[in-house]
This record gives sequence, structure tokens and C-alpha cells, in this order.
Amino acid sequence: MKGLWLYGLLTALLSCPVLAAPAQEAQTLFRMTGSNTIGAELAPRLVKGYLQSLDATGIEQRSDGERHWISARLAGNAVEVPIVALGSSTGFKALDKNSADIGMASRRIKPKEVKMLERFGDLTGAAAEHVIGLDALVVAVHPDNPISQLTLAQLAQIYSGEIRNWRQLGGADLPIQPLHRDTESGTRATFDGEVFGGGRPAARGVREVSGNAETERLVQERRGAIGYLPYADADGVKKVAIKAGNLAAVVPDSGIIATEDFPLTRRLYLYRNPGEHKPHVDAFLHFVESGPGQQLVADTGFINLTPVALKMTPYPNAPESYRALMESGRRLSISFRFTDGSAELDNRALKDLRRLEHYMEGSGQQLDLTLVGFSDRKSNDNIADLISRFRALKVQGALLRDHQLGDSHILALGAFAPLTANREHAPVKNSRVEVWIQ
Repeated sequence: MKGLWLYGLLTALLSCPVLAAPAQEAQTLFRMTGSNTIGAELAPRLVKGYLQSLDATGIEQRSDGERHWISARLAGNAVEVPIVALGSSTGFKALDKNSADIGMASRRIKPKEVKMLERFGDLTGAAAEHVIGLDALVVAVHPDNPISQLTLAQLAQIYSGEIRNWRQLGGADLPIQPLHRDTESGTRATFDGEVFGGGRPAARGVREVSGNAETERLVQERRGAIGYLPYADADGVKKVAIKAGNLAAVVPDSGIIATEDFPLTRRLYLYRNPGEHKPHVDAFLHFVESGPGQQLVADTGFINLTPVALKMTPYPNAPESYRALMESGRRLSISFRFTDGSAELDNRALKDLRRLEHYMEGSGQQLDLTLVGFSDRKSNDNIADLISRFRALKVQGALLRDHQLGDSHILALGAFAPLTANREHAPVKNSRVEVWIQ
């Protein structure tokens, strides 16, 4: 009897499939948390591109809602990069809790977040803050809605509940159904900042949505709906032209977004702990800012930071010298800006100096370079003119000193062509230096 039992057990064991050896636990190269705009598609593409640049094999992605895992084999070892895309604010919270190495944000870090993370160092400094691309918020309505343009002031009235019917704007007699992103969203923070000058609770009748896909679906389905979407996600919607200040109403395209002249343009950021050195974090950020990384930014539908030459329509009220430049020259997609309206170039501008040097070197021809300075409005025109000239000279000096680019011309236009009348944003947006080539 015992022999039969042993025989049966042996037969059963032999018939069972051979158990595989336990899978090797994957090494986490780094962790990314934050913006859904970046994390939904761009971050996974960038991580895959980085792994490919290291000759990794078997690169795969698995996803569960807003969480993604990129896995591969690198030098024979299993590696993984987790990505959690639940909103820009969550990225800074994850940095604070050390549950992420890179925070993704579709807006700049807020002062309270800088304070929260100050034990790590200056999160607004060049070692921590990396601008990786540009986006714009596209205002969208139902395809049958006849409204084709709105001012920023009208958007504010719609989202504050002052304007509740499309008839008040020349449209159909139809209640307006505004769609707003959730409060954790950097997309919402950008919209509130540009339209209201800062964050504010949603007005009664405004529907808060959880993501860009829901916004797109609802503006397609509901005749009274209005919402806003990242430029990369707005291919299939009816876009509304937006007017700010004295500038013409425009529907955003890649050119005006690249110059950051469109009122709802925003930068896409990656933040890291500046006091912590992690080789793969450093190498990944370098890859993202390189040519191949910037190509992936463009392939995902965003606007990359590689300079391109743009032919611009001259402003009818432009000063003669500027009008002549607009007619005969081309504007590069670089606009140098300054930290919080100060005299110091901001973090994007510091790297744009190098990008401009590479563009000039790679052009294959002798180009005349003109730096056009602008300032915010001041108490009198003479002060505005002096400040705009100083800003252009600041860029000229940096190009000559650090990048051996001399012989550039200076044109100072004072407070001409302000991009915004918003008091909070005017010192940064209006104080700029354009780059023109001939």
C-alpha cells in the first residue's frame, strides 16, 4: 500500500510542469511622480528613449490608470522606472516624502513648495529646475458652437459665473457648461494664473473633471460645454482664438507657442533634489535636454526647445526699425527671459544661450544677429527704453563672454507690444529679448 502511495506521488511530481526559478527583482533606476500632462505619454517615451540610448533590451511598458512602469534589461540586469501621473502638486509632495526622484510639473514650482523643500537646496535653481518643453492651453468648444474667439476677460467671466449663456457672447441661447480641471492639476494652475491671476475655487455651475480625456469627450458631446486642453491633446476639437491685451486673437500654433507669446503658453518642468547626486537621474535629465530627447518631446505633440526660424507678420503699429526687421528677417523661437523680472537670465535662458550657439554654428552660413529688448511698462518711456536696452545688452554680454558669439546688433523697444496686462505676470512675460536673424 505504501509502495503504491510513493509510486503515485512520484508519478504526480513527474507530471507537474517544472517550476521556473524566481524572477530577478528589478532595480529601480529612478522614480517619477507628478503632472498627468507629462506623465501620460511624454515621460514614458522619454524613459524608453533613455533606456535605448544605454543599449537596454526588452523595453516594455505596463500601465494601470495613471501609473506606468517601464521595464528593461540593462547590462544583463532587470531594471524598472515607475511613473505616477496624478497632478503637478503630487510631484512636489513626493519629492518631500522621498517617494520620487523626479517631480513632473506643467507649471512652475510655487513659493510654498519652494519653502517646503528648502532643506534640499534651491528648487528654483538651475541644478533643480529643468525646462524640457513647451505647451499651451487650447480653449475648446462643441463643434456646432459658432463662437470663434474670446478675450481673457471673457474667459474669466465665464469661469466666475458672470456670463452663463452663450447668447451673451453672440452665440446660441444655450447655458454655458464650463469644464475645469481638479485642484491638483498644473493645467488648472496655469489656467487660473493666466485668467484670474492666481488660484481660486470653482464657481457654482463649473464642473471639475479628472483629466484631459474627460474634457475632450465632454466638449465633443455637450453643445454648451467649454474647456481647456494641452496643445498636444487638442487635435480633434474646435479651438477658440484667444485675445490678450492689444495683441490680435490667435489660435495657438507651434510657432507662437515656441516664442512663448501666446497668453496661455506654459513650460513643462522636471524637478530634482539639488542636494542629491544620482547618476541615472543626472544622465536622464541630460538625455531629455539633448537633441534626441527634444525630438521625443516634439514627437509626443509638445513644442521642443530646439531653435527654429519663423517668418513673422509685421505689426502695423510697429516702430519703423522693428517693422523693417520683421519684413526682412526671421525670428528664432528663442525668447530670453529673466528670473521673476530681475536682471538675471532664467533657467531656460541659460541653456538657450548654448542652443543659440549651436544653431549659429550649424547654419552653414554667415548670419546677422539682432537682439530686440522689451520691458514692462514703467513710470515713463525713457526708463522703459533704458531697461529694454539693458536686457538686450545682458544677453549680448553672455553670448560674447561664454559662447564667443559677437557682432550682434541691439534694438531697444521699451514697453512696445506687451504680452499681458496681468500685473503679476507682466514683469516676467513682457520683459524679454527676442532673437532675429538676417
